[in-house]
Amino acid sequence: MKYDLKATSIIEAMVVLLIVVTGIIGVYGLLNSSQRLANSTGNRIEAISIARDGLESFSNIRDTNWIRFSADTRNCWNVLNYNINCLGNSTTTYDIRSLANQSYSIYRNAQNQFELSLKSNLGDFDTPSYRNDFKVQKDARGFYTQSGGVDINPLYTREIIVEYIEDTNSDASINSNDAKMRVSSLVQWRDVGNENIKTLTLQTVLTNWYK
Repeated sequence: MKYDLKATSIIEAMVVLLIVVTGIIGVYGLLNSSQRLANSTGNRIEAISIARDGLESFSNIRDTNWIRFSADTRNCWNVLNYNINCLGNSTTTYDIRSLANQSYSIYRNAQNQFELSLKSNLGDFDTPSYRNDFKVQKDARGFYTQSGGVDINPLYTREIIVEYIEDTNSDASINSNDAKMRVSSLVQWRDVGNENIKTLTLQTVLTNWYK
């Protein structure tokens, strides 16, 4: 009985080629998955930095108000943007006590001070007005800002949410006259090649221990 050695060699070559191609595809898939995981991890680290920056910036406003309005720390600890009219005027329209349970963007002004801007275009990440209001960029010094700068890839949004959480003055209600607030820094983004919106929230509780 004679064998067709030529046909056998072709079959063997095809089997070897199939094994090699399968191995290459497997290695490529593994490398691709590793790259996506690395990108996703890097994006999450960036999101954590953005969220922490928001909380630290908000705390800086509270601390600066204590210093700037040291003669009236009881009423001026939570004023918005260092309003010069706070002293003796606890009902100023620039006082965030009248804007509790609201959302803000945060940025640095020309004097390198942190400021808050009240936003009303609430929604989800895919809403253009929401992204426009809460988009995070970097300024010329490399600091995060929400008032114009260089885009970050991927696009991130950061929403600062203020909520008073405890009746500290025993008036049977929780409102802007109380001395404890929860501040949430909500960051959203989407990894490249992934349709799912990623969300990260960091929170802190700020109090006015002068009261």
